[in-house]
Amino acid sequence: MKRTDFLYQSVPRGLFAEWRGYPLYVMYVYLRGQLTLTLPAFLGAMVFNYIITDVVWYDLVGVVTVVVVFVTLMAYVFYHRYSPNIRAFLAQLIAGKLPGPELATRTWIEAVNFSPLVVGQTMKVAVLAYAAQAVYSFVATDFRFELVLQGWIVSLVSSVAIALVFFLLYLEKAMTPVAYLAQLEGAKPDLDHPDVRRFELRHKLPILILPVMIVPLSMLGLFSYNQAMTLGGEPATSLLLTITVVVFAGGVALTLTFSLVQNVLSPIKELKDVMNAISANDLTARARPSTSDELADLGLRFNALAQELAEQEVLKAAFGRYVSAAVRDGILGGRIRLGGERREVTIVFSDIRGFTTWCEQTAPEQVVQTLNAYYENLVQILSKYGGTVTRYTGDGALVLFGAPLDDAHHALHAVEAVLEAHQLLSKFNEIRRIAGAFELRTVFGIHTGTAVVGSVGCEARAEYTPIGDPANVANRIEGLNRELGTAVLISDTTYRRLADVVVVGKSAETSVKGRSETIKVYELLGFKAERG
Repeated sequence: MKRTDFLYQSVPRGLFAEWRGYPLYVMYVYLRGQLTLTLPAFLGAMVFNYIITDVVWYDLVGVVTVVVVFVTLMAYVFYHRYSPNIRAFLAQLIAGKLPGPELATRTWIEAVNFSPLVVGQTMKVAVLAYAAQAVYSFVATDFRFELVLQGWIVSLVSSVAIALVFFLLYLEKAMTPVAYLAQLEGAKPDLDHPDVRRFELRHKLPILILPVMIVPLSMLGLFSYNQAMTLGGEPATSLLLTITVVVFAGGVALTLTFSLVQNVLSPIKELKDVMNAISANDLTARARPSTSDELADLGLRFNALAQELAEQEVLKAAFGRYVSAAVRDGILGGRIRLGGERREVTIVFSDIRGFTTWCEQTAPEQVVQTLNAYYENLVQILSKYGGTVTRYTGDGALVLFGAPLDDAHHALHAVEAVLEAHQLLSKFNEIRRIAGAFELRTVFGIHTGTAVVGSVGCEARAEYTPIGDPANVANRIEGLNRELGTAVLISDTTYRRLADVVVVGKSAETSVKGRSETIKVYELLGFKAERG
């Protein structure tokens, strides 16, 4: 597999290097790191040591070489130990196979863990190895506690400490394309995963900054003391002066380091707190930038996104007034297609008898108030059973079951919803009867069939609705209630699906405009007692 870029990142030269299908990227990163970091650090330490001390380098070259080689070999052990999934992931890509989200996720975890784990283990080995080297130098050489030996050890360890800082940054950069590629192949990043070793900025920044500031000061102190002694200075006075300067400079370095860390972390923590507040549905939370740097710019950009999110939530809530919450979330989440499709649905038409005459005799404000209270009760029950109100016709409504949300039992749920709504509206009418108000005698027509459902209209305004014969049939069935003196009628198609559980009363056959054959309808009375 060959790629030149992904996710706006350049591919390292050796990312897909292989030998007989075996990925060589980890080896490539290791060798490159030794050549560009370890070797220069070692040579630099030897040269600097020669300048500031009187140690003759070849007196200790043997033990130094053994220690450096040992630490270098152990580094590769850690490279190999902490990269099995990375190597397996790259091997799959090289073979032209898809690694899969599970392997990609494990690879992402290894990539983000790789740098701190490898550097941390290597540092432990280095500390032990150089401690052993110091003991050997004390026991097996004539230097013992002389300044030259102390200076040599400090300069070498200091150089190694700085090298580890560069090493950490180098490995993070080397693993970045692996982490990006794993996400491209389906990895699901999760910093709360139990296998992820969090290396937070409050730890990372001091580790990166302190060696860079303190180590050079220590080396400078040794160099100054060495020069003072060379010029004939009194040892105790020279040492005291050197220690005073180093301690003062070191204190300044520590203070500046932690001040810098705090300065960087404070706006990040504030931004994190704001994000948590917004996640908890507090859409008024905002960052409060107090500087003019990139973190302040990030805070302002985040505030703009939060404002846009708040506006979208308002639109989402408004959208939810025209469709059910389930449909709204399905549409916004991309799980519901608004294009036309043919599917089996159950369609319910409802209507209020005598409503038109009452409207003509009633104030408009009272009409709207009554309708809103009526629909508040009706729609709540219809939505409870998965119904979607797709159209209001004043005192009537068209309700879909089985679309746009899938529902294998749409006929049963439609009947359950209508029966419960009918009972609730009966109680609603009892209250209105006592108050002397107009009773909302609602009738329903239910039919099951295969219809074309989809978004009909124009780009500016569309309606999700059923089209075709089933909608006409359901509408005709609802109208038959007036002729038969019934409240709820279901078609023969719906009845056949629910014959074992429903109780029916009157039946009739009727013709429907556009159809040559008649349809049979049944009065729906309720459910059989054994159904429970």
